[in-house]
Amino acid sequence: PHGSHRAGFACMDFSTEAERLLGDRARLTSRPGLGVTLEATRPILPGELILSDTPLLVASSASSLSPAARVRYEEAGDSGDYNLDDLLILHAFVRAGERVRRRVLEGFCAEECCEPGHAMLLDAERCAAWARTHDAAASGQHGAADLARACVVFTLNCFGHLADGVTGGAPTLFWLASKFTHRCLRPNSVFHGEGGRLHVRAVRPIAKCDVLTISYLGVWAHCAAPLRRGLLMRTKGFRCRCEDCAAPDVMR
Repeated sequence: PHGSHRAGFACMDFSTEAERLLGDRARLTSRPGLGVTLEATRPILPGELILSDTPLLVASSASSLSPAARVRYEEAGDSGDYNLDDLLILHAFVRAGERVRRRVLEGFCAEECCEPGHAMLLDAERCAAWARTHDAAASGQHGAADLARACVVFTLNCFGHLADGVTGGAPTLFWLASKFTHRCLRPNSVFHGEGGRLHVRAVRPIAKCDVLTISYLGVWAHCAAPLRRGLLMRTKGFRCRCEDCAAPDVMR
């Protein structure tokens, strides 16, 4: 198996949307050890655009809050008990439309893909409890379990620090782009933000039926395999078994 943490198909059926976005290039599928992923349906050439995805939900920014709310959120983050990014994710989540909230909860992998008791699950539970206490919108729409799941969904699936001119680098969910499998050093695709969209392009020839991969690590990919695996376990909740981690460690 490669390094994906995706356990299986989500509850909601978005197959028609996936076909529209992917065209004849790729399709959603399920692979043992990977769960839901994307595979090429024809040969793809280097430089070819595989996907252009639009954001499903962007985390709120502290600067967008009222002065009083900003102080409240930043004090919570500065306390060390709560992750400010998670609190701002929940601020955006509870103010999104019902369709978006439902897709966040049902269209992505979450706590079922992590080891029980993982630190990110405990962090999400604390942030969910804080939001229900300090944000009227949070306490009125969802229970603590849904709010904690939304946090974990973002942690496992979001893209951040995109220089796309729209998201401001905030954690952002892209539904279909989240289905790319991870490979540490030699993914067959790369992504970048532009004009509010996430573009994914091939960087080497991709054969029909190949799994489509990106690196979840960014610049942190360029370190020894034990460090990469540790970082992925802490931040994404899975032990990487991609081809690069299974092969002799070229970064040692």
